[in-house]
Amino acid sequence: MEYLSLIPATALGYLTLRVTTHPTARIRRKMPNIKTGRVQIFPVLRFKIFGRVIHLHHWVSFSIILGLSFFISLGIVDYIVTKGILLGGIIHGLTVPSQHRKIIYKNFSLEKLIALDKNTSRD
Repeated sequence: MEYLSLIPATALGYLTLRVTTHPTARIRRKMPNIKTGRVQIFPVLRFKIFGRVIHLHHWVSFSIILGLSFFISLGIVDYIVTKGILLGGIIHGLTVPSQHRKIIYKNFSLEKLIALDKNTSRD
């Protein structure tokens, strides 16, 4: 019976991340960019190493957390609702076009990655 709460939690996770992670979303534009030197920690996690930018997408980190939650007791992650929200975030991340799922970018500055390219947003 507890697993019936997985479906609405998954939908909640999917819709929440759909609204907050798109670069043109009103909520995302209001979020501050927190970065120091070669590391950006909010609203996305990016590292600049050896002239490349490594972008850790939410679906990658959610997959790791969800996988670990099946083997290790992690507090709030033990709840089925939390697992549903993580699953919704993973589903959202995997439904975006494949060109937006790149993890390593070559020769880009963090500012170029943060800025929205209006030509590619129409595609």
